[in-house]
Amino acid sequence: MLIFHDYPVQGALFDMDGTMFDTERLRFQTLKQASQELIGQEFSDEYLMQCLGLSAKTAEQLAQTFYGEDVPYQAIRKRADELELESVRHNGVPIKKGLIQVLERLRKSGLRMAVATSSRRAIAEEYLINANVYKFFDLLVCGDEVEKGKPHPEIFIKAAQKLNLQPQQCLMFEDSENGICSACDAGGITILFKDIKEPNDSMLTKANFYYQDMYECLNALDQYIPEMGMPQLQEPFPQSINQLTVGIHGFGAIGGGYIAQVLSHWDGFTRPKRILASTRNRLYLESVNSFGSYSIRYGQSSYDERIENLTVIDADNEQQMLEMYMHSSLIALCLPEQAIASEAKTIARGLLARFMSQDTEQHEPITFLIILNKVCAKYLVLKNIREALLEITDEDIAEHILSEHYFCDTVVNRMVAKLTDQALYRQLNIKHRLFKQYQSDLNDEAIELSDETALTEKQEQQITNCLADMRGQFQAGQFLQNMDLILFHSETDMPIYVENRSPILNKMRQMILVEQISDIQIIKNRLWNGCHAMTAWYASMHGHDMIGIALADAKIKKYVEQVVEEVKLGLANIVPNQAKELDRMAESFLHSCRSAYKDTCERVARDPLRKLGFNERVFGSLENHIQQQLPYQKILQGAIYGYVYALRQLEIEELEIVQHIRKNVEMMDLTSTQKKALLDMLYLGIQSEMQGETFTYHFDGFKAPSEMV
Repeated sequence: MLIFHDYPVQGALFDMDGTMFDTERLRFQTLKQASQELIGQEFSDEYLMQCLGLSAKTAEQLAQTFYGEDVPYQAIRKRADELELESVRHNGVPIKKGLIQVLERLRKSGLRMAVATSSRRAIAEEYLINANVYKFFDLLVCGDEVEKGKPHPEIFIKAAQKLNLQPQQCLMFEDSENGICSACDAGGITILFKDIKEPNDSMLTKANFYYQDMYECLNALDQYIPEMGMPQLQEPFPQSINQLTVGIHGFGAIGGGYIAQVLSHWDGFTRPKRILASTRNRLYLESVNSFGSYSIRYGQSSYDERIENLTVIDADNEQQMLEMYMHSSLIALCLPEQAIASEAKTIARGLLARFMSQDTEQHEPITFLIILNKVCAKYLVLKNIREALLEITDEDIAEHILSEHYFCDTVVNRMVAKLTDQALYRQLNIKHRLFKQYQSDLNDEAIELSDETALTEKQEQQITNCLADMRGQFQAGQFLQNMDLILFHSETDMPIYVENRSPILNKMRQMILVEQISDIQIIKNRLWNGCHAMTAWYASMHGHDMIGIALADAKIKKYVEQVVEEVKLGLANIVPNQAKELDRMAESFLHSCRSAYKDTCERVARDPLRKLGFNERVFGSLENHIQQQLPYQKILQGAIYGYVYALRQLEIEELEIVQHIRKNVEMMDLTSTQKKALLDMLYLGIQSEMQGETFTYHFDGFKAPSEMV
């Protein structure tokens, strides 16, 4: 049972044409065409508007009034049925947007459900099956099964009786004047939708609730249906598909290994009909599209989660990228910071094409999830998109386009690792051998496998041939359906923190909506990103390749736990209202590190000088702790490990390191004495860690800013 606005509801009865399906406009077209063919005159809009919600018998009587007693109404209707069925079979049933979500919520609330339509059963069943919504209804009552059509209440009374319910226990959904009269006189809880024409006062009087569209009704329902909490790892994705297309601009570790899962769980009731994800990695593109799906592996749970409704598109194919921007309701920008400027040009072209489109549906706003490991990333993204728009349109249009859409900063709290090309190559080779063995045709010409990162030309050609061999074959039998393609290794943290700026986000199950996203960004940047980098630098110095393996080393484990506690101490002063999230993210980080056996130190440690920049993940904490007179020894050690990693592993010149240190310390809001002390500690610490190694340029003599070259 559902309590809706204090009404105890046990059933839901739906009109079909105009309410669930946008078929009234199609019906007008086919009746006009059929009447033109058979009587040489199109039925008028006035006549057709009066027919809305009428039974076939009543509509025929009305046709005789308009066009004479001899009008061959039955023949015209039959021909219109043929034309309509031809259109539906070719193009599908035009479903009202939001319908699937409404039906899912009502069904999962335990309601008994029926269709009460003036259409004939043969037509109604075909439409419901074609639209894949027949499964939601217990029964149908159709226009050819009642004595008196709408506006008489017989059809709704009969539908309620068949469900063993009283009309007053049922929500009755209608769009027409005759339909709402029928539902009201039946005694139901009436819900009226706007369709072709605005409702008149009489219709509004008979409606308990009036909604402009199905989405408005969906928002109303959501207030009375308990929210579904954060999903569990092995919880299946929703079976029902809604009418939304969503995009992932950047099919990398986070885009493919995390955001795809967020979008697949959606609101727990339905999921998008398709996910488009862009990449320039041909191997990933061809692999996913050949298999028709891919899987994310959660090593901690020995669980492979399959992502199925995703198509990978070529990031260099302008038409495919424009399609993603033209049709998506939500797009996750999963791009590295250095790629924003170049990718902004593609984003700008997509937004301008959407703006210029004649399709009104494409003028709906896009919700952008900005997945970037940077505080206030949104402003960097907007700056680059604005500049790109100004290159192709004028300032007024550029500002209008940017104001149309929702740009939302996010914080991702999950570690994900993408397979290297070589690892994917080995996996595909093995699966191809299994595939050929299944066909009793073993592949004996496999190329010798290599541990190099890039594929050789010969390897690329072989995999192209393998994928071509397997493409389209994965529905052939159970054996092939079970050949999962593993692309990502992921940790299990489920939520994504998102700036609360778009109405669509309220329905997404893995979202934690935040009013001050900068608080969470600072926690993520310093606690998670900073500690992660310092862990990787320290682990690399001790010869460890993987974060998880490094945490088995007692001294590294101890250091990581100590630096996390130290960073937490400083953050508690900066974001005092986020104590709960601070504790949760700290524990989540330590838990992830302990089991990150696929997370390479090399990946996490990369680009140390950027990560050691002013107000960044490490120096930001260092500056704050010195200002607040809090302990900072472990953070200082982490900074030293980063510079030593840059010197030893990346072979960056010592002079560049010295200049980087001075520049970033000078920018800190510290006293001269504090800056000098910090410089001394950094130089001495680096010298101590590098002791015994020979350099062309030494740190000796560079112990104070005044002595630096």
